[in-house]
Amino acid sequence: MTERGKLEPSDPVHPLVAKEDRLSSEWFYEFCAKYGVDYPDEATPEQEAEYDADLDAIHAQIRAEYAAEKAKQAD
Repeated sequence: MTERGKLEPSDPVHPLVAKEDRLSSEWFYEFCAKYGVDYPDEATPEQEAEYDADLDAIHAQIRAEYAAEKAKQAD
């Protein structure tokens, strides 16, 4: 147990996790500003599909980068 108000050290966050979070967050705000909504589920179904597709692309990009990193480490 730690002293009150003190945080225990946590495991470091993988840079790709931080990148995925940053890109997802940027896309969220860009999308909401583009369509004038507070949340993607307030947009039209077509706009929401665009949001989901771009979010899927971000996740696919990160998975590809992670796979490439793992393959490089295996060499």
